[in-house]
Amino acid sequence: MADYNLAYRKILKSEGGYVNDPDDRGGETYKGIARKFWPGWLGWTVIDSLKKAGKFPKKPVTPNEIEIDTQLQNEVRMFYYHQFWSKIGGDKIKNQSIAEMLLDAAVNEGIVPAIRRAETITGVKITGKITPELITKLNQL
Repeated sequence: MADYNLAYRKILKSEGGYVNDPDDRGGETYKGIARKFWPGWLGWTVIDSLKKAGKFPKKPVTPNEIEIDTQLQNEVRMFYYHQFWSKIGGDKIKNQSIAEMLLDAAVNEGIVPAIRRAETITGVKITGKITPELITKLNQL
């Protein structure tokens, strides 16, 4: 089966670190997780605590307190697992490249559009849902 840890490392390469760009519709964002769209993410509690403790850099450089905070990094890892990997059936997909492409599409376009594309490619009825039939077809590629 595909390895989440490998897929996660690839996602992080394109998601970056902390930004708070007023021109970005997501506003405050950490590793691709926008506070505006994911206000209940537990990582925001950690980030806010680091800010209050004065351990939050004004201009992040690596490594810094947010990058080495194990609780925060675990929250990021679990976020991508629960919000995307598990919803695309990543643990059931055999081919690592296919799982990684589907994860990337889900993160950047949304879960349903990513699944619909996979359904289209495999010739499965378009439902926007991970089904046993879709997993079987993906595993035959």
